[in-house]
Amino acid sequence: MSHRTLYFESLTVEETLRILNTSPEGLSNEEAERRLAEVGPNEVMEKRENPVLEYLKRYWGPLPWLMEATAVLSYLTGRVLEAWIMAGLLALNATLGHFHARSSRKAVEALKRSLSIRVSVLRDGRWVEKDARELVPGDVIFLRLGSIVPADAKIMEGNVLVDQSALTGESLPVEKRKGDVLFSGSVIKRGEAKCVVVNTGSRTYFGRTVELVKSAKSRSLQEDTVLAVTRYMVAFGLFSLAVAGAVGVFEKWGFVDLASLAVVFLMSSVPVALPAVLTILQAYGALELSRRGALVTRLSASEDLAAVDVACFDKTGTITLNKLRVVRVDALGIEESRVVEYALYATREESLDPLNLAVIEYAKGIGLERGRLKLLRFIPFDPSLKRSEAFVEEEGRVLRIALGEPRTVFQLCSRTESEERFLEEKLADAAKRGYRTLAVAVGEEGGESLRLVGLIHLIDPPRPEARELISALKKLGVRPVMLTGDNEAVAREVARSVGLGENVVSVRKLERGVDIEELDGLAEVFPEDKFNVVRKFQERGHVVAVTGDGVNDAPALSQAEVGIAVENATDAAKSAASIVLVKPGLSVIVDAVKISRVIHERAVTWVVNKVVKTVQVIGVVLIAMVWLRKMALTPLDMALLLLANDFLTMSIATDNQYPSQRPARWNLRGVMVLSLPLAVFYLVPATAVLWLSYFRFGLDWHASRSLLLLALVYMSQFRILQVRERRFFWSSKPCRELALSMILTSLIFTLLALTGLVIARLTVEEAAYAFALSASVLVSDPLKVKLAKRLF
Repeated sequence: MSHRTLYFESLTVEETLRILNTSPEGLSNEEAERRLAEVGPNEVMEKRENPVLEYLKRYWGPLPWLMEATAVLSYLTGRVLEAWIMAGLLALNATLGHFHARSSRKAVEALKRSLSIRVSVLRDGRWVEKDARELVPGDVIFLRLGSIVPADAKIMEGNVLVDQSALTGESLPVEKRKGDVLFSGSVIKRGEAKCVVVNTGSRTYFGRTVELVKSAKSRSLQEDTVLAVTRYMVAFGLFSLAVAGAVGVFEKWGFVDLASLAVVFLMSSVPVALPAVLTILQAYGALELSRRGALVTRLSASEDLAAVDVACFDKTGTITLNKLRVVRVDALGIEESRVVEYALYATREESLDPLNLAVIEYAKGIGLERGRLKLLRFIPFDPSLKRSEAFVEEEGRVLRIALGEPRTVFQLCSRTESEERFLEEKLADAAKRGYRTLAVAVGEEGGESLRLVGLIHLIDPPRPEARELISALKKLGVRPVMLTGDNEAVAREVARSVGLGENVVSVRKLERGVDIEELDGLAEVFPEDKFNVVRKFQERGHVVAVTGDGVNDAPALSQAEVGIAVENATDAAKSAASIVLVKPGLSVIVDAVKISRVIHERAVTWVVNKVVKTVQVIGVVLIAMVWLRKMALTPLDMALLLLANDFLTMSIATDNQYPSQRPARWNLRGVMVLSLPLAVFYLVPATAVLWLSYFRFGLDWHASRSLLLLALVYMSQFRILQVRERRFFWSSKPCRELALSMILTSLIFTLLALTGLVIARLTVEEAAYAFALSASVLVSDPLKVKLAKRLF
């Protein structure tokens, strides 16, 4: 069992089985466990980055550089305490980000294990599904259309078309037949095969398994928007610094004072908590989605889903139960049992295809088994041909049996007027009842045509909750569109029964001018048609989510802003998708949309809060510099304010939010239009505090700065209370963590002011005055509500 994979290419199947000490019946569970203990799991351990290096990298980048420069500048100007505070905030930021990233990664890795490749294995003489990591050399496995080959294996029976471009660079799929070797990681594009595993894990030819889930490296729209806002704020801070610095030079300030002024403006404009906040937002979002049964494989998909306004769903398994059963057999010229028997030979249980399994189960129910006819050759179902075929020997004749989509199969038959009438009448009746129909045709091998002998009707009933969930999606502003390979009549009946609507047409009519904006569903959809449907919606400006389960769905899953692989999807579909469902039905998708919009609302809250705070603080410092020729806040004040504003408000990332009732897209202009008027409102009481304390109350400048700092801290809490809601601020309660953070922050800074610790001491009356003036910012709430309704 230690031979290299290429060694087995020149051997016959029989020689391979002998060397591997196995048989066409596979291994026993006991022997497989023994070999698994000997050779280890069928996986290659992923190389992990040193956690220390991973942590240290969080001190490298534009934002850490700014913080580090500020800390160094503070130290060089003799402000050692401020330097240590900034260094501490930098370390806190890196530590929090590192902790949440590792926690999130561990949770996602645990979920990935539930998405590991599943494969049909012959153990103890029975076909069972096993995790691919449990495969050992000598196992007999069955591969079908869409399977990712889980280990190096030699074909024992069958012919397949294999895409191994990701492994070998070959541009076209290659044919593989009995005796050929399949390499781990290649994808079955056509056909089925029974194979024996020759090597696993690191002993495979390419030495690695295919990654089902790739970590997204590209920046998300959310991150791009936040970074754009950051650039504007830093630019505003630098411009204000230039103006204030010019005033300082005019006033003949020394180097230390000018450097301190630069530190204040840098600290106020740099979003030091940004990396940690983004990490927490993404981590909590991904974990919340996973709890609902949706595993995010491309991190930005948890945000993109918030903007989706069109969702294209497969009918089978998503809207319906995907539990087909035979409900009626219509025979034509022969007995019903013969129709089922012929169909039985054109199925294969190992494929685990629902149609095949339904026919097999029905046959067993009426006492039919294979044996009367001799199976000579089997051609598995091909989506492009819409049928499977079998060649059997019956009473000295070789018969060709076709089983598949009725009109496709009927094209192979000698069509008489009575047979056409029979077909149309039965199909029309089946469509009214929502049945799915298979046609069975039989003819002698080499004959010019086949003869239709019967129809087998199956039903896949809608999920009980489908109507309610489709209604919920519509209320969220997402337009559901059903895609199905069934004919128009069947598709229309299903769409009507679940409340989608009745405007369902064949996908071919899209090419004849039918407006896609008016449709509730598309029928007779080939897997490759999904890509074109997604493109047409995108050309109309829609953000599209699409579900898929097959290898041919991969282009559509990649093209859509959010590709969703449904439960039990093929391995290739999971690889292409950005979200993989681990539960059946629509409920997971509805939950995912809501959660994604909550994540978006939290991000908007943080960005608006940051913009208002930055403009307010920089504005009051600039006004004081131009007006009074004094520094309104010292670097120490700014460090304390950063602690209060940025880090103690990170719980915004876990705050209670309501999903918006329409698709949520990032609108940088909208964010700024909402934030800047609020910032002006917040700047007025901040300036008023400074003026009243210095001119009316006669406090010295040190005490006036302390009163301003306390007022800014209080206003930060009112600001969070206000911007977290798009409605009036009292419409909902903040989460427990955020509420505690706001209360504790206010109490801590009140105690600092009353005791004179770190900042100048204030009286109770002066603190109350600061609190009252700070609360006045809430008069801007009607403006906020009006702007939010217009912009969001």
